[in-house]
Amino acid sequence: MVLFLPAFAAFAQRDLHSYPVFRGKVVPERQMVVTEVRGGGLNTYKLEYYRGVKFHVDTTCALKVVEMVESDAVAAASVEIERVGGFLTYALIQPKSSGSTNRYLCYQARPVGFGWDITLLYLEGSATLEDLRSMFDKQNKNEK
Repeated sequence: MVLFLPAFAAFAQRDLHSYPVFRGKVVPERQMVVTEVRGGGLNTYKLEYYRGVKFHVDTTCALKVVEMVESDAVAAASVEIERVGGFLTYALIQPKSSGSTNRYLCYQARPVGFGWDITLLYLEGSATLEDLRSMFDKQNKNEK
């Protein structure tokens, strides 16, 4: 059964417009920090699957990623978005689910130098939006 989870999780992401970002089609994988976790270590967070990519890009590439994330937001069940100067800097998106597992797409962009540091996460599990808000709030307080 464990062998099917990675395949299913990757398959579940395919309906997202941002899927090419996770697959290194927008930013080459060698320029990204990729984190993928599944299973027991995520139980504390009520998650079963976590895939994150982090990278630094120029504004042109950042706008391509923004366009994909905003396209995912259009068809989502729930969306929280923040913009600074018209540029998308934060999004917590809950794509429509086809089963009992909740799915989330999380996006954050921070200006650094002449470009942007972007983090994009795909999460699956029983966590609710409130669970994620609480988790992110704790992480933000710990960063300060």
